[in-house]
Amino acid sequence: MEKFDVFVFGTGTAGKYVADRCARNGKKVGIIDNREYGGTCSQRGCDPKKLMLASMEAYEFGKNMTGNGINNIPEIDFNAAHKYAKRYVSDIPSNTEEMLKNDGVACYHGDAHFVDEHTIELDGEQIQSDIFVIATGLKTRPLGIPGEEFTLESGDFFALQEAPKSVVFIGAGYIGMEFSHMLNRSGSRVTLIERDNQVMKPFEAFTANKLEAASRDQGINIIKNAQVSSIEKSGNRFIVNYAMEDGTHQITCDTVFNTAGRVPSVDALKLENANVITTDSGVKVNEYLQSTSQPHFYACGDVSNKNLPLTPLSSKEAKVVLNNILNKKEKFKFPTIPSVAFTLPNCGGIGMTEEEAREAGHDFEIHERDASDWFNNQRINAKHYAFKILVEKRTEQVLGAHILGHEAAEQLNIFAVVMKAGMKWSDLKDTIFTYPSWGNDILSM
Repeated sequence: MEKFDVFVFGTGTAGKYVADRCARNGKKVGIIDNREYGGTCSQRGCDPKKLMLASMEAYEFGKNMTGNGINNIPEIDFNAAHKYAKRYVSDIPSNTEEMLKNDGVACYHGDAHFVDEHTIELDGEQIQSDIFVIATGLKTRPLGIPGEEFTLESGDFFALQEAPKSVVFIGAGYIGMEFSHMLNRSGSRVTLIERDNQVMKPFEAFTANKLEAASRDQGINIIKNAQVSSIEKSGNRFIVNYAMEDGTHQITCDTVFNTAGRVPSVDALKLENANVITTDSGVKVNEYLQSTSQPHFYACGDVSNKNLPLTPLSSKEAKVVLNNILNKKEKFKFPTIPSVAFTLPNCGGIGMTEEEAREAGHDFEIHERDASDWFNNQRINAKHYAFKILVEKRTEQVLGAHILGHEAAEQLNIFAVVMKAGMKWSDLKDTIFTYPSWGNDILSM
């Protein structure tokens, strides 16, 4: 029976970091993944998404500037964009595994599960470890309806060779919204079916509603307050049945995606055999990211119940777990985190929404405006740009910043620095930025 000091489940951002650094610090380490090494973000999420988005951004700028310095609207070649992203991610699994092996980590593949609190089983063989780290990330939330086997998941998007003629996304969260914007610009007829009355929950309603308007303006069909009840296959097409207040409806399409959310990927591990408590949001951990029921278990990345599904936060959690394994006691301090949907335009925020600030009892002022007529937006002939900033009156601290715009992601990075540093609103307004730039727009917000 193989025995380790530390054994890690998951080879994404969090898992590979803990395994690699533990090995470099003299620990005997094993790691396992039931998919390709490297995790979701680098292969089936953030990175390939942004690579494919580059083509859509070029198309968007070219289309908007046609007649004002550009003579012909660019044409998107979805297959070429797919191959461009694939070239980038193709060697990530082998490079990740080689890096881990070079640092002395024993690498395993397959589905292992727990037998007891110190033992796992893989293909009939048992492996033991003093410490376990769970970093298995998230998986698509099951719809629990007849015909859900006909749906594709977010990872399947990156296997599409061509943009489908018509596609339905069940769920208008950030994954559904991002993919819908890319496919719409690639020529697909896109419909989003959302069970709530707002797209992009739990983003700030002001910017989420602006994104909805921008999406509709682009030609994306959005159906809200609708519950999908079943999916039927009809030849090579699919019929999506859904219910609304006025009765039942259906829509026929070539492709259906389940983008109704993601849940912790822990079921196959049989953590109950090790007496590790899990909740709907992941492995239940304390401030040291240790399991509350088994202190020799840690969880980091998206599978931790203290996390948001964001890669930078996974990295931060991994460092906390590493330090605690090495007996350098460190508590996890939840930072203020910017989050953005890479739609066109971007939509994102940091800190509290207006509703959250009111519920927390803050006395604050709101700086809110549709900025579509501002110079930077007009410069690229874009149609949509808006912001909503919440500032506490007594302290002048920024409580939340929410932006819809073509450079919202970078503008929110400035607010991340402002909020981490505790900078006053008046001090931010007194800062000199490059001009004319999207960052300089903050001075007018």
